[in-house]
Amino acid sequence: MSGWNKSKEIILKEVIFKNKKILDVGCGDGWFSLWCSKYNCYVDAIDPSEEQINNAKSKINNVNFFISGGEKIKSLKKNYDLIYFFNSLHHIPKELMAQSLLESRESLNKNGLVFIIEPIAEGNFHNFVKIIDDETEVRNIAYQQIKDCKKFNLQIKKEIFYNEIKSFDNAESCLNFLKKVDKNRVDLIKNNFKYLFNEFNSLSTFNNNKYEFIQPMRLNILSKTN
Repeated sequence: MSGWNKSKEIILKEVIFKNKKILDVGCGDGWFSLWCSKYNCYVDAIDPSEEQINNAKSKINNVNFFISGGEKIKSLKKNYDLIYFFNSLHHIPKELMAQSLLESRESLNKNGLVFIIEPIAEGNFHNFVKIIDDETEVRNIAYQQIKDCKKFNLQIKKEIFYNEIKSFDNAESCLNFLKKVDKNRVDLIKNNFKYLFNEFNSLSTFNNNKYEFIQPMRLNILSKTN
């Protein structure tokens, strides 16, 4: 899959990474944590999936990985310059999203920032994924929590909209990626593979030997209000 190139480009324009203390919330296999660590940053990373954390630990040795959800950030007993929810806030159970933002605020250094990168429920990649798992509601709930961040003593410092290109070698690699994100999708994908294969080819665009989708994205940068 593509490496979130547009997102990386935008993040680098918005913050100086060097020597920062970073928390990656919902780190998955640790790809974003590894990218951050290359800028001489101290990086902690959390994910509720033991399988994902073990996978990350097996490949990356300069990041501290912990099995934990975003609602338990304070249990790390650390403060951070930058806290990232990269494509992860909407994966937190909706009843725990508010707690995750509150604990983020309480775990920020004085001038720390929270970066929340979220997919918008639009575009051909969303249209493909929603056949498997329609995230429209949870993505909207996550955005509402961001917009209501004043109740957590946070404020929206900046909001940026952009398009990310999601590219895959083939339908199988895309579906394998989607299964890793959420195991609840595994049986549905397995039982409907032929239909999903056809939909993948119908909705994607073949370009530079890759199958590409457009995924509209939103970056919200939050800071403390006091």
